[in-house]
Amino acid sequence: MTLRGRGRALFVVAFVVLLADGAAAIWLGQISGRGVVLGVGVVLVAAALGLAVLHRRWQAALDEVDAAQRAMHREVDALRRAVVDARAGRPPLP
Repeated sequence: MTLRGRGRALFVVAFVVLLADGAAAIWLGQISGRGVVLGVGVVLVAAALGLAVLHRRWQAALDEVDAAQRAMHREVDALRRAVVDARAGRPPLP
């Protein structure tokens, strides 16, 4: 499993656990009439949603890093070709 795959699996587990715990706490708070438990449930659901937003932003940042890395590799390959051409006495390509 790749690093991204493990990260995605960890996110899914954390999201489901927070969401399930929040829903259970809300339900328990409603049937028991305890506002504190209800409040904890709302906080857990909000944490699950916040985690989803942070995960989306993190994936976008990783995509930007991947794109920059691909561009860097293309530039290094172009520089290597230019060095080979210069050593062979060929004029550089535009």
